[in-house]
Amino acid sequence: MCDIVIAVWNNLELTKSCVDSIIKNTDVDYRLVLIDNASNEETKKYLEQLKDKEGQKVLLIRNETNLGFIKAVNQGMRLSEAPYVCLINNDTIVTRGWLSEMVKVAESSSLIGLINPSSNTLGQKPEGKESVEAYAERLKKGSVSSTEIGSAIGFCMLIKKEVIDKIGVFDEIYGMGNFEDTDYSRRVIKEGYICARAHRAYVYHDEGSSFLRGASFDENFERNRQIYEFRWGRRKWIAYIISSFDDNMIKTLEKDIMPQARLGLWVWLFSNKRLALPEHSNIIANVFDRYFYLKTLWKVLTKKKRFSEIFVTDDRLANVLKRLSFIHKAKVQSY
Repeated sequence: MCDIVIAVWNNLELTKSCVDSIIKNTDVDYRLVLIDNASNEETKKYLEQLKDKEGQKVLLIRNETNLGFIKAVNQGMRLSEAPYVCLINNDTIVTRGWLSEMVKVAESSSLIGLINPSSNTLGQKPEGKESVEAYAERLKKGSVSSTEIGSAIGFCMLIKKEVIDKIGVFDEIYGMGNFEDTDYSRRVIKEGYICARAHRAYVYHDEGSSFLRGASFDENFERNRQIYEFRWGRRKWIAYIISSFDDNMIKTLEKDIMPQARLGLWVWLFSNKRLALPEHSNIIANVFDRYFYLKTLWKVLTKKKRFSEIFVTDDRLANVLKRLSFIHKAKVQSY
């Protein structure tokens, strides 16, 4: 059913915890594809013993030099012939049913190409002293199975094999990592697929443990950001201020904003009633039933990441915003 690809470079205890959680909590047919990126002798020995113990459930590839995350997971993706490939960091802990829930979401629509689980990385965190396992079980009781997201993050990413066959693997121009997963998401969306989060799957991510910030990290990050923005453009925020609407307006709005969200733009909606629009991670709904105009103006004028465009249904408000453009810097248009 699925090849689970893990790039390993030392971090022995984290790797053990990750692998143990996968063996314990995965309830679909899988194979572990372990890419050992020239780990130290202790980690190498552990991986070899794991291979001996699990047999055909483990494919172990040893690189004699550290090729970096991107080249390592690309090795695993190219080797896979399973209908699904899951890339997962070795600083994660998976919970019961994580992979089967992601596969269910993948199989719910032919449009879905990439899937993330719920995770602290995406903002889903246990409350108070609640354990990760208890929180994961609580998520399974939710009524919503998935939400479309603007891009998938590579810490735990399920990919349909047909997607890999169409667009290939990560672009190795991104070197040791950063922006390769967002770039891949853009390529997947360009091919006509969408990305989604599986609400009822939960994977805890010990963020940053497997990607140490060396002296060259900031330099590489900036280099990769420039490559990404040259290809796909800079991230933008767009606002729609909707104070009067009917069914036709809702259809027009959906037609306009969904392609923008799928392109990676962040769309903020301001309205005095909740709008019946599809959920998307890049669409932020702000509903103000009281003091609508004042609260909306305050948000627009004080937002740190400024809007590049603002679309307004109320002509009077549009005029006010045009006069205040020296503050918010956005292009204001009637909608």
